[in-house]
Amino acid sequence: MSKENFEKQIRKRMNELEKINAHGVFKELKGKITGFDYDTKSLTMTYEATKFHENAFGIMFGGSIVGMFDITFGTLTAGLGDYSVAPTVQLSTTFLKGIPTGAIVRIEAEAVSAGKTIMNFVGKAYVEQELMATASGTFMTPRPFKKFIEE
Repeated sequence: MSKENFEKQIRKRMNELEKINAHGVFKELKGKITGFDYDTKSLTMTYEATKFHENAFGIMFGGSIVGMFDITFGTLTAGLGDYSVAPTVQLSTTFLKGIPTGAIVRIEAEAVSAGKTIMNFVGKAYVEQELMATASGTFMTPRPFKKFIEE
């Protein structure tokens, strides 16, 4: 994959994310792509820990953090392949500290490997400069992508 195609695919994915329905997870997390780098095969996105995501402890619900990693890794697959979506095979998250509601969460992700059928990623979640969570994920590259839902 060329640098130009990587950037083209990331920008295409940015546009697709903007069109997702108003009540989807991405919109609820208020996600934004803030940077990407072809040479390091990396992507940075930010999200907002809104009251919608608050759990009984007054911090962000862990599933929302997992969703942030899933969306970020999934978006990076768009830059590394010729498709706009790749199914999650495995996603493991380690929670280090509670994320307060109202915080801006920065997810930094990079590809460990990007093969013809599988891609592996690692990521870190930060609030300001404080590490809050880490994750690793495996995604299947759809060649060809099979639809599992009837239209």
